[in-house]
Amino acid sequence: MSPSLPSEQNYRIRKATDFDIPALIMIEQATQAAPWSEDVFKRCLTAGYDCWILEEKPHTLIGFIMLSMGSIHEAHILNLGIDPAFQGKGWGRCLLEHVLMDAKQQGIRMIYLEVRRSNQRAIHLYQQMGFVQVGERKNYYPAGLEREDALVLVKNI
Repeated sequence: MSPSLPSEQNYRIRKATDFDIPALIMIEQATQAAPWSEDVFKRCLTAGYDCWILEEKPHTLIGFIMLSMGSIHEAHILNLGIDPAFQGKGWGRCLLEHVLMDAKQQGIRMIYLEVRRSNQRAIHLYQQMGFVQVGERKNYYPAGLEREDALVLVKNI
C-alpha cells in the first residue's frame, strides 16, 4: 500500500521547458548511476518528447518523467526520476498514472520502458502498475567499469 499523496491543491504536473533543465539535471545526478547530460535533456525537449514535471507548490521540483510517443500507437518511457527526499511516498506512481492517462487520451495503446535489473523498487512499482516483462537487453546500462542488463517491460493501455 502506498502512502497517500498530499491534496492536488499542493502539487501540480506540468510540461517541462528549457528553463527546467538545471533542476532536472540535479534530480538526474542524484538518482542515476550514469546521468543524462544537459545536452541530452535539450535534445529530447527540442525533438518534442514529452517531459512532465511534478512539483510541490509553489516551485519545489519532486520529479520528472520523459517519454517519446514515437508511433501513433506506442510510447516509450525514457527516464523517470524522483528526488531522493521524496522517494517512497507515491510520487513515482503519481507521475506514471498521469502519463498513462495522457497517453491513452492521445490514442496510445502500448507503453514500454527499460529498467535496470538491479532496480527492484522500480520493477516492483511497474509490476504493480500492470507492466509485464517481455524481454531483456544485455549490457544495456553502464555500471562503473561494467555493464548492467535492462529488463524490457510493457503495458497495454
